[in-house]
Amino acid sequence: MVCRRSSLAWLLLAVLLVQGGGSIRITRVRVPSWLEVGGQGDLDCWWEEDADHMYSIKWYQGAHEFYRYTPTARDPIQIFDPSTLDVDREKSWGGSVRIANVSLAAEGPFHCEVSADGPTFHTASDSATLTIIDLPDGAPVIEGVRSYYLAGDWVDLTCTSLKSKPAARLSFSINTEPASPGWLESQKDQLDGDGLTTSSLRLRFSLLPRLLQEDNQVRVECVSEIPGVYRMATYDVLSTNPPYQASVLGGGAAAGTHSSLALIFPLLLSSMVAHQLL
Repeated sequence: MVCRRSSLAWLLLAVLLVQGGGSIRITRVRVPSWLEVGGQGDLDCWWEEDADHMYSIKWYQGAHEFYRYTPTARDPIQIFDPSTLDVDREKSWGGSVRIANVSLAAEGPFHCEVSADGPTFHTASDSATLTIIDLPDGAPVIEGVRSYYLAGDWVDLTCTSLKSKPAARLSFSINTEPASPGWLESQKDQLDGDGLTTSSLRLRFSLLPRLLQEDNQVRVECVSEIPGVYRMATYDVLSTNPPYQASVLGGGAAAGTHSSLALIFPLLLSSMVAHQLL
């Protein structure tokens, strides 16, 4: 009796091993490394069948199924558009899906599930994570620049990069050289209710004479960057030259007029003398 039970156990184990060895399995799931809000990209799922035969492929975002491919069905493709993205039917087939108009909420794991036909009905699944990026609203803005400075004046500037995900990394340079760390405050990142971050960086330094270039100016640049994805720069010029006022301009014009008359008057005088001699 014991031998019979032992033989049955080994037989069942052998059957399970054979079925397991021939079960359907996923070999790779690929999603874009990142997508910009409103952008599009392809999801790809590869599998091996062995003794099993694929019955259907399903794609999920989180727990929500949004795409199903069943080759034996009258309509092989079924789409269940979630609120976070659209599926491009014309560019989707089999295990490959084109998603478009992605929102921030589309970020997270995407699951591919492959099911086998009978009699095994095996199911295999695997996932990959999609990152969604929202670029800043425009170039960074430098605030606090005065119309002109005196040598030795304190300069107090703030650079702001508006609404991005992830937060932009800000940096200042002065005359193309990185600003001294001691002149910078820690970057401030403010998260809003939409999941976007506005970042700001403050720069304070004394306008030392050694910083002035030949034109008595200092170039200050702020860079907003999401490494590997986005980079935008803004610059401003700090000048120790006083504004050119209208009164000075008027004086210059008068001086120019006097100079012209001074050239004409000797010619008139020479003409009058020559006339008298005749």
